[in-house]
Amino acid sequence: MRTAIIQAVGLAAVTALIGAGGLGAIMFEGLFSSAQDLVLLGVVPIIALGVLADVAFKVLIRLTSFTGSRSGVQS
Repeated sequence: MRTAIIQAVGLAAVTALIGAGGLGAIMFEGLFSSAQDLVLLGVVPIIALGVLADVAFKVLIRLTSFTGSRSGVQS
């Protein structure tokens, strides 16, 4: 699930090629006009969203995983 969500964040940029807009539109506008500042303006937030999604899933996994005994008896 974690991999699928992160992959979806990255692939959302590609949807700009079919006219969906978003951060991918800024990125591809920069690519097509050779403007590195526009490419970075679109790519950096996409990377940040991917990293935030990964961190959110890691926290969720840590909160929901059970380790050790929950009965209070130590072995």
